[in-house]
Amino acid sequence: MISIRAISAAILLVASSTVAMADTWSKQTKVTFSGPVQIPGPHAQNGVVTLPAGTYIFRLLDSSSNRNIVEVTNTRGNRVYSTILAINDYRLNATSKTVMYFTETKSGTPPAVKAWFYPGDNRGQRFVYPKVKAVQLAATVNQPVPSYEAPVVEKAKVEEIKVVAQTPAKQEVAYAPQTFEKVDTADTAGVDGEAVKPAPAPAAPAAEPQPTKLPTTASPLQYFGLIGAALLAIGFLFRRSAHQFE
Repeated sequence: MISIRAISAAILLVASSTVAMADTWSKQTKVTFSGPVQIPGPHAQNGVVTLPAGTYIFRLLDSSSNRNIVEVTNTRGNRVYSTILAINDYRLNATSKTVMYFTETKSGTPPAVKAWFYPGDNRGQRFVYPKVKAVQLAATVNQPVPSYEAPVVEKAKVEEIKVVAQTPAKQEVAYAPQTFEKVDTADTAGVDGEAVKPAPAPAAPAAEPQPTKLPTTASPLQYFGLIGAALLAIGFLFRRSAHQFE
């Protein structure tokens, strides 16, 4: 068994986490992993989908009745890797960063994402794994792990999914929030992502500077003097020419 801190430090790094388009309703977040991670995979045979190192979008599906359905896609949003059923998770201190918590796994196996907290939120999304994977995780971490039997997580059918808890002794017991609250609120094994504010709107182009009109300081009297001198010179020339013809 490898400690979750060692796994997180050596294998995983949430290099960046951007609050995409400041969409606080969907909690849309861009997360970059430097190593492979596991997330619940309802369609997968072993109950998980392994995401290679790369950048992904985590967001809540648009539902006013259930705020615990997480969709994981590529950055373009045209490929869905998994639709995940979640339950409420809690932490004592909110941070200004996105935090991804990981569940301990066996040596050589990518860590499994346990919970996702949006910047500034004390309430997050605890991922519920299909039973086949939850049984393995419970035995590894020696703690109850929430699970479900339904093969597909869909918005229209989510109310029909029954969440239970798998114990380390491989027993299935009824789900109760109190089963996880004490452990989850004390969890400090998360990996912080850098919360980047949305890019500011482009500034309006600066107005072109208007030509400055210099104040008028010179007097027009000097021009009158020049005109007068010119007229005197012309008169002198006429008089001189007239004397020559006498």
